[in-house]
Amino acid sequence: MARDASDDAWRERRLAARFDDQESGVAITTADGRYLEANATYVEMLGTSLDELRETDLFTVLHPDDVASLRAALHDLVASGGASFHLEIRHRSTKGGTIWTKARVSLIQDATSTRLFIATTTAELTTQRLAADRLRRSESLRRLAGRMALVGGWSIEATDRRVSWSDEIYRILDAADGEEPAISGALARYSPDDRVLIEAALEACLVHGTPFEFEVEVTTYAGRRIPVRIIAEAQYDDHGEIIRVVGALQDISDLRRATEAAERSARSLLTTLESMTDAFYTLDREWRFGFVNERASELIQRSAEDVIGKSVWVEFPETVGSEVDEAYHRAMALGETQVIEDFFYPPLSTWFDIYAYPSPQGLAVYFRDITASRAARMALEEREATLRRQAALLDQAQDSILVREIDHTISYWNRGAERIYGWTSAEALGADVRMLLYDDPTAFEAATAELLQLGYWRGELTQLTRAGAHVIVLARWTLVRGADGSPEAVLSINTDITEQRRLEQELLRSQRMESIGTLAGGIAHDLNNVLSPVMLATELLQMQAADDETRELLGIVELGVRRGADLVEQVLSFARGVDGPRGAVDIAALLGDINVIVRDTFPKNLVLEMQCPATLRPVLGDSTQIQQVLLNLAVNARDAMPGGGTLRIVATEVDVAASEPAATSFGAAAGRYVVIEVEDTGIGMPPAVLARVFEPFFTTKPQGAGTGLGLSTAAAIVRRHGGALTASSEPGRGSRFRLSLPCISDAAPSNPTVVAAAPSPRGRGETILVVDDEEAVRVMTRRTLEANGYRTLEADNGEVALARFREHADRIDVVLTDMMMPVMDGPALISELLLLSPGLPIIGASGLHGAGTIEQAVEAGLTLVLPKPFSAGQLLDMVKAALGDRT
Repeated sequence: MARDASDDAWRERRLAARFDDQESGVAITTADGRYLEANATYVEMLGTSLDELRETDLFTVLHPDDVASLRAALHDLVASGGASFHLEIRHRSTKGGTIWTKARVSLIQDATSTRLFIATTTAELTTQRLAADRLRRSESLRRLAGRMALVGGWSIEATDRRVSWSDEIYRILDAADGEEPAISGALARYSPDDRVLIEAALEACLVHGTPFEFEVEVTTYAGRRIPVRIIAEAQYDDHGEIIRVVGALQDISDLRRATEAAERSARSLLTTLESMTDAFYTLDREWRFGFVNERASELIQRSAEDVIGKSVWVEFPETVGSEVDEAYHRAMALGETQVIEDFFYPPLSTWFDIYAYPSPQGLAVYFRDITASRAARMALEEREATLRRQAALLDQAQDSILVREIDHTISYWNRGAERIYGWTSAEALGADVRMLLYDDPTAFEAATAELLQLGYWRGELTQLTRAGAHVIVLARWTLVRGADGSPEAVLSINTDITEQRRLEQELLRSQRMESIGTLAGGIAHDLNNVLSPVMLATELLQMQAADDETRELLGIVELGVRRGADLVEQVLSFARGVDGPRGAVDIAALLGDINVIVRDTFPKNLVLEMQCPATLRPVLGDSTQIQQVLLNLAVNARDAMPGGGTLRIVATEVDVAASEPAATSFGAAAGRYVVIEVEDTGIGMPPAVLARVFEPFFTTKPQGAGTGLGLSTAAAIVRRHGGALTASSEPGRGSRFRLSLPCISDAAPSNPTVVAAAPSPRGRGETILVVDDEEAVRVMTRRTLEANGYRTLEADNGEVALARFREHADRIDVVLTDMMMPVMDGPALISELLLLSPGLPIIGASGLHGAGTIEQAVEAGLTLVLPKPFSAGQLLDMVKAALGDRT
């Protein structure tokens, strides 16, 4: 008969329902363990979902330690052709933890018998396994507790008097494991008196259920006599009938020994407390005395019998509200030891130190009488305080104060001495002052001889510091004599005057330099006034010269005048640090000039090696000052090679990035630099000299042979140019100075070409008022201006110029005035002119660049400065600039 499709669907639904309703977890997987189906119990047990299970396999959800055993069992099942097997196996829950299960694993085939599946039915055993584990742990702990406490269990059945022992009783009684316990054998191990007592108690417990507990002694099977505690009680059945007596046997040997030791300790403690030199008493938590030793009775002047059991606050009311009251209550409340020092108790006129130690029973209090020791301590502290005040006064002194014995060993060394010399008091005490402070004791010995003769000495000495530096001190020595008048020690008070002497020397040098600067300024002013007309006359003559030979001779004169002007600039720059005009400086050309100077003036036993590419970029600076730096380095190198040697000058161009270490060594920003190295093969410098080589006024040259300003001035010039100057040297191996100067940004390499000079601008009949007290300057200026299309008026000082301006104000277009003139100088004239005609173009001419007159003129309103000596081109350009839009 054909099967209805609805019947098949109904059967499938019933099978699915039975599959899902199984109380055990059921899962179907492929032969390789991939999940196909699982019922709700299985899914809930693993804490996941069926969809998540289908993404994994059976071996993944198992505990890693059980995977191998399951695979082996499956292999054996397939090989044997069996149907199923059982095993306990662990699963991993997605909620964390391990799930113990009892699993039945079966192999099933599909309808075609071609595919193999695995059916796993699981029942969770986690609760049972945990309970079994707890039981095993509990039993283990019980056995351990019994062994630690030496307690064993026993029982006697009421019906047949059969005895049972635990393992611990066998150990307590030294019984062999095979020993069969019996009442008669067990009771025989006790003394006759104890045996009668135990038999009666045991019978009463078996018949009437009366419990008992005894402490007796028993003889073990090994013959040891030990004290034991026996405890017993009756056990009843459901009808209230006694079925057995159960009990415990405890070896109390250790407890007995501990009790006896405690009793001995208590007796010893009592003896100790009574023999203590410190007073001692105890208070219970109700503040009542519990124990008072003899020393405490002496100090409180009360017997122990008189105070024990009574309140400390009642017996000693003066302590209520005192520091003792607060400390005792704090110790009791917090459980922390309290210490009361220097407590004065007026009724006994006594000072005490008190220590209160809390305990569960109350307080243990130690105290002692410190009245006498406190008085001695206070007197000592007062003396020490006086000494500290005196020592503090000495230590506050900036001077060094030291005492040396007559054999020159140091016995006192204050903090002032530590500050000046660097040695601590611990290092200096006991040292020989001659070895510590003098590299040449000649002056010290002479001063000591005078001290012994006169009793005092005052003077200046040069002494050594710990760092090896020299200090100059003003010393005041006083001879200290003993009771018999013989010399015993020397008190020395030394004032460090090193800085004072250095400042005095610097002041003298500064005054000399200021004098030189003043003299140089005067000379420069006069020389510039001399050179100005010569330069202008030379240019006029060149314009009028009819032949080349004359023009050539006049060119030589002009070159000499310009060189003279440069020398004046150099003198001013050295004497006053005046910055000259800055422009593009051709380092190759400068080094060419240095080459000529070195070869013409330096000794012939000195060889010059110079390397300088012609493609070096120019640097922005003052060529005169840079040349001064290079000459200074070359001269220093010459002086470092008195017997001859090699002077090597190398110029290169480098590109320094901000991240490169070289940028730090240059001491400047990143960019392109011209680096000039000046190296000699001379005597070199030790580290101490190298460290100070750029200090002002520091020199290693003999007195009068050097000022110590060369390298410091050079370094200052280089810094003002945005560069850096460094030095390296070793004794006997020469020195190297490295000079770095920043290149002009985006400038083409310095490869000079001849460019035709632009013609000087000519005037259109404008009137220039020329003011100068030097007639030659005035005349040549007038002639140069008139030769180039200007009209002129002249004045030889400020007053005349002011009168001329008032007379011709409507036709004067520009005023060209010198700064230093008699009667009325340039700044005063400029102020008056600008009051008469605000906005009047004024040019200030001066042979002292950067001098005070220029600054005053600028404050008065001057904006155009023409340095002397000036050429015709410079003069005409400046006039053109002054006229501006008027031309």
